[in-house]
Amino acid sequence: MSDLPKMLSKREIELEELEEARYVQSLRDDIEKLKTQLNFMKKALREILSIDPSYYDGNNVHHLKYCAYTMKGISKLVLATIENEGSGDE
Repeated sequence: MSDLPKMLSKREIELEELEEARYVQSLRDDIEKLKTQLNFMKKALREILSIDPSYYDGNNVHHLKYCAYTMKGISKLVLATIENEGSGDE
């Protein structure tokens, strides 16, 4: 047996390059999908942050305030985390 590396044929090289190109494209597709999901989550969290906890329509205002403040607190933490991780400032 020889210790020399195996020489690849032109066809084998082309197949490897094609596999690499497909892999890179799948990574790009995944990144694009994740960016879309991230933007959706940011928008949803901003909507939660826009809730007015002082709103009263005859229902239990204390429960409404508790829900709103809870959503706002969690949303601020999640949004800050998402924005910091996406900025590359880690």
